[in-house]
Amino acid sequence: MDVVVVDSSSMDAYTLLFKAVSLIPFSHYLLGFLIAFLFFLYNFLEFHILQDILTGFRGQPVNLVFNSAAHIYHGVASKCRLLQGRYLVTPWLASPHIQTAFLHFFGRPPPVTYRRYTDFTFLFLTYVINWIVVSRGAFHGYTGISKDDTTPIVVVIPGLTSDSASAYIKHLAFKIAKHGWHVVVSNHRGLGGVSITSDCFYNAGWTEDVREVINYLHREYMAPLFVVGTSIGANILVKYLGEDRDNTPVAGAAAVCSPWDLLIGDRFICRKLLQKLYDRALTVGLQGYAQLHQPRYSRLANWEDIEKSRSIRDFDNHATRLVGKFETVDTYYRQCSSASYVGLVSVPLLCISALDDPVCTREAIPWDECRTNKNVILVTTQHGGHLGYFQGITASTMWWVRAVDEFLHVLYSSPYMHRKKKVQVCYPLSQASLIDQGPFLNVAEDGMVAAVSNEETAKVSSDDTSLVQENDRTDKMRPILKQNKHVEESNPLPSMNGAQTSKQANSNEDIKPPKVSVIRRFLDQPLSNKSMWLLTYIAITTWPLVGSALLYFYNKKRKTLTAKR
Repeated sequence: MDVVVVDSSSMDAYTLLFKAVSLIPFSHYLLGFLIAFLFFLYNFLEFHILQDILTGFRGQPVNLVFNSAAHIYHGVASKCRLLQGRYLVTPWLASPHIQTAFLHFFGRPPPVTYRRYTDFTFLFLTYVINWIVVSRGAFHGYTGISKDDTTPIVVVIPGLTSDSASAYIKHLAFKIAKHGWHVVVSNHRGLGGVSITSDCFYNAGWTEDVREVINYLHREYMAPLFVVGTSIGANILVKYLGEDRDNTPVAGAAAVCSPWDLLIGDRFICRKLLQKLYDRALTVGLQGYAQLHQPRYSRLANWEDIEKSRSIRDFDNHATRLVGKFETVDTYYRQCSSASYVGLVSVPLLCISALDDPVCTREAIPWDECRTNKNVILVTTQHGGHLGYFQGITASTMWWVRAVDEFLHVLYSSPYMHRKKKVQVCYPLSQASLIDQGPFLNVAEDGMVAAVSNEETAKVSSDDTSLVQENDRTDKMRPILKQNKHVEESNPLPSMNGAQTSKQANSNEDIKPPKVSVIRRFLDQPLSNKSMWLLTYIAITTWPLVGSALLYFYNKKRKTLTAKR
């Protein structure tokens, strides 16, 4: 049996250690715990106050990504003082999470009053009056906007579950309206105090409402149009600009804190504990939006699953995917991401993103696509949070609001504003196949048989000039074919039907009217008196020859049969 011998000296050492620890005052332990907690909190909330102190509160330089041959940079962005300077966060908000939370709970919005404009049956527009008196927040003698007013109009697209009442929207509206411009806040469907009257809801890639608002303002007013999108609104804006390309009347635009790639954002927002808190908060906002329109959501989706959603992905799976008729959630994220559209933008576009954005990750920023496009200026800052960018000791201003306002004003005074290409107005060309337009056949000179419609038969049966008229009609329709081809190419990610239509439109450009044979054209023409007498003469003079030939072949055939028997 082994005997364990304990050294008494080691026991004395532990005893002395415990006695020494007990002699340390409790306040020292408390102070040490406080220091450790602050260190953890500093890293957990991503504070950067020490970095600001070491730089002498000069802030971090603003980084610009652009094409070296871009006129939009040399003529506009290079003249913007804020884009060429540095950004310093409000010292007591030196954390992206603190900035984002402060914007949501406080925001300190300026005094802004809206005048509702309800000309649409399914949309809600909010005009910001440009007669704002800063000291009192009052208006003087507003009489509306005249049709021939050339004062620029800025359309604002809010973020997810946000509307014209959001603090950051009021900051932007107040800043722009203060300089005399008109502002229109295009609220999403079902927000801004207006109920939904159809089974269509907005999502991260829904561009139809924005397109309708912009086209309406372009038709009604002579003023140039600018558009500013924030968060999900920025994603919608970039996608819309990429879809319409040169066919949009927008003179310039700005996208602030765009998520860019929704699939990457979905993976990012559930990666860490803080991101999961944002995910849960946004999900609650989406559920509140669904609660406003519960009767329609209950009919189109499973309401119990919507209530049980614990993340944005769950809500999109149980609601957005079904209402938008997407096959899967990932399909919805891929098709609605604006990163694949930014390379197609033909409008001067300013994109602003914070590298410490706790909601829209820097991993999704399309750096190369923005650098390739000569119309895009990508601005990134080290700090700013999600739509925060507070400045000053009192945090009364937002840097991105001032930067967007300065960019739009410099762009307006430059020759680089985008102007919509004039498209020739023509009658639409039928996309139906020629073989489905009539049951008649046409024999060409080379022996080919083609289907001919009633309209084509009428054209070729008139006289010898019908071929000339047909060629003239083809030449007149060629601009329409080119126009259809341009419209189809404006959608960078077409659906299956869109791809077939584009292919058919391109093939119609090569279709030429078949050459009708002389015999067919002669038979289709009405017979005159001279033609009748000519046919009679031919019949009388050629009958003896024809009859003799038939009699000769008949006798020869009969002799052959008799010889065989």
